[in-house]
Amino acid sequence: MLGFFLTRHAEPVRAAATGNAAMDKPVPLIEEVRADLARFYYRWIDPSVLREPTIDEMIAGLEDPHTDYLTPAEFEALTDRTEGTYSGIGLTVGPSKAGLVVTSAFKGPAQTAGIRRGDVIIRIDGAPARRLPFERSLALIKGENGTVVELTVKRPNKGMITFQVVRQEIDVPPIQSRLLKRESKPKLGYVRVLSFPAGTSEQIELATTRLAERGAKGAIIDLRDNPGGLLSEAVDTVSLYVEEGLVCKTDGAHQEFRAYEVDGNPSHPALPLVVLVNGGSASAAEIVAAALWENERAMLVGDRTFGKASVQSIEPLSNGGALKLTTAKYVTPLGLDLSETGIRPKVTALDDPLTKPDEGLRVARSTLLELLLAA
Repeated sequence: MLGFFLTRHAEPVRAAATGNAAMDKPVPLIEEVRADLARFYYRWIDPSVLREPTIDEMIAGLEDPHTDYLTPAEFEALTDRTEGTYSGIGLTVGPSKAGLVVTSAFKGPAQTAGIRRGDVIIRIDGAPARRLPFERSLALIKGENGTVVELTVKRPNKGMITFQVVRQEIDVPPIQSRLLKRESKPKLGYVRVLSFPAGTSEQIELATTRLAERGAKGAIIDLRDNPGGLLSEAVDTVSLYVEEGLVCKTDGAHQEFRAYEVDGNPSHPALPLVVLVNGGSASAAEIVAAALWENERAMLVGDRTFGKASVQSIEPLSNGGALKLTTAKYVTPLGLDLSETGIRPKVTALDDPLTKPDEGLRVARSTLLELLLAA
């Protein structure tokens, strides 16, 4: 998920790292990629794969959907997502048979234009969205600040609607929080975590503290459609709620085995928690969900997670692009490998973005209330 894959026909070059600069010979880009794979990839690579004549054939031979060559534009887009800002229209979307289904609309140009949750984007600048690869669709929607993208959406009971949306610099906060509206007590807090860039755990701690100060007796941590982020932020997030225990364990051919433990100084060690996940919860989001569940600090609600049990690193290349490659695999505190299987929540809750009510959140709320009543 969120991976990139592109065939390069002409190979840019970079200077060699050693020797007299004036005498150095340029190194073809494919040789840079070949060297990085040999030095950092998490498992042994068959020499025949490293001898493939093109970058795309070499990466295809790995049979690893999470290792990709990033063009300069794709590398820039990935950096923007990690930093929490990008030029776009302010939507989160997921694939559907008809195109792209809008799962949420942040404050920004798309929301201002009238696009809302549940809309299905069927055309992007006239191109049928259902015929495009998911990453290609995202690339078409995003673009330079100030440019216009035309989106045709299908809305339940409304038919086809076309929007002209001007792209802007979008500042995407990694979290959103609020008290859930409810006339009767107890009060419940809600923290939605959209990704795990640097600083996310600090924001989660601040949000949880404010909710508790406003009377929340428990909290829902919503990790749905969270593609992950920094492993360090996942560890720090679990450390907010767990007093003692493992977060995950990692190992790789070029990395020593490592067990990540909580820091032992939780700010909310006893606050009842429900973690909400779905098929878009991946990587760092799965690490957080599994660690809270296996350390008996939260009940899991939702649908089976994505199943991405690998750790990626970014190796910049001389042409401005980068190699995103798997450098380690992780297992949960109990030693489970989530590859392909994901995490199956204790309580199943399927949300349909085409309906107005949030079925998943409703089940998470009732589950948290049951936990509070049973305490």
